[in-house]
Amino acid sequence: MIARALEWQVLSVLAFWRALSLDARVVGLLGVGNWLLLFFNHTTVQAAQDDVLWRLFPGIAGPLWLVLCGALAIAYPLRDRRSGIAFGARDRALHLAAIVVAFVVLPTLASIVLRETGKPYTYVHDGAIMVEEAARKLLNGQNPYGADYLDTPLVFWPMVNNPALYHFTYFPDLFLITAPFTALFDRLGLFWDERYLYLPAYLAACAAAPLLVGGTDRRLALAAATALNPQLFPFVVEGRNDFFVLAFVFGGLVLLQRERRSWALLLLAVAASAKLHAALFLPFVAVYLVASRRPASLRAAWSSLWRPAWPAALLMTAVFLPFLTNDFGAFWDDVVRYNAGGAAWSYPIAGMGFSALLLALGVIPSRQADFPFAVFELAAAVPLGLVALRALWREPTLARMLIGHAVTLLAFLFFGRYFHGSYAGYVAALATPALFLGSGAPRRRLRPVATAAALVRVTAE
Repeated sequence: MIARALEWQVLSVLAFWRALSLDARVVGLLGVGNWLLLFFNHTTVQAAQDDVLWRLFPGIAGPLWLVLCGALAIAYPLRDRRSGIAFGARDRALHLAAIVVAFVVLPTLASIVLRETGKPYTYVHDGAIMVEEAARKLLNGQNPYGADYLDTPLVFWPMVNNPALYHFTYFPDLFLITAPFTALFDRLGLFWDERYLYLPAYLAACAAAPLLVGGTDRRLALAAATALNPQLFPFVVEGRNDFFVLAFVFGGLVLLQRERRSWALLLLAVAASAKLHAALFLPFVAVYLVASRRPASLRAAWSSLWRPAWPAALLMTAVFLPFLTNDFGAFWDDVVRYNAGGAAWSYPIAGMGFSALLLALGVIPSRQADFPFAVFELAAAVPLGLVALRALWREPTLARMLIGHAVTLLAFLFFGRYFHGSYAGYVAALATPALFLGSGAPRRRLRPVATAAALVRVTAE
């Protein structure tokens, strides 16, 4: 009797699942899954240590927030099943937007308020503090590379002997874009938080990615898969910059798909000038640009690459050249040696990658020890990259370009000195649009409509 009851329950669940639309399946799976993780797993840096997200809210507000997230996540597939066609595209988009606001926007705003009303080194990731203070160093006439950060709130951030006090690990675009905002806010006596940039960038990335595919259900599903990436969206709350980079990457891909190549490359150049992750995308973009034109000669191949790429090349030169010529040693020490090992204060071995395995096996004696990770990174990433580039040359599609880059980047990062959970989330976010690309592609030309509005107005499809 019990076995029959269990069998009936399983069959009922399977029937319910099969009857759901694509977007309801994705929202249901990721929404409910992430809701369960909110209770114990999804954490963010708070006052002195990481803690679960719901503790950002005072008193009864924390449990009520959990109830809200769960109710919204469960209600989407239920509305799809019960209302069917009456649960229209606009209602679906608005419901998904409510889920995003509940899961990400509310805790991010809570973190900003707690930081602003408390101490500037609490409720925020040290990477965000680094960018804010690097922008101030630049405004004060200092080179952010080579300068130390002992005179900033970063010195109080809850990490013993934080090597970030002596190195700025990111590319220049992050503090160059931030500098005007910090200058304005500081002049007006207002509190600047890097998440004032990162949160809109997260929303922009979630709105841009669906424009790569056609069909209401596919667009909503891709939006949900991007917004509710379990290894990435919790990091928006504490101020990591992954979605800031992805916003430019996805925006560039949308323009590239619609043959706005020069504008696409400008956006991708901004991303590549902010973080190494995006810079490693450029070889794949270059091969796609040439291969998709099928040039008959070397001259034609060069023309198909250089004509759309020269504005982006000029932008990247303007971004990097001043810091390379001012003090190349400082730039190399901060960006390369600090991350790879060999600097006076290198980043400690951390995360869940190859380095963590060697540390657990005793091959590496301590987290601060130097080790030739670059050899393993190149040994893994270069062959995979060459295979992926060859496949892209034979069949130049956005899906192949994204998958090839994602696999190559994963190999490079996994065998590095540290491999954080956000790295896995970034790679997954890159590969996600490729899962939905195929039939039902959108029109080639970009309509003059705002990206965020396009997601809400999916009924036009």
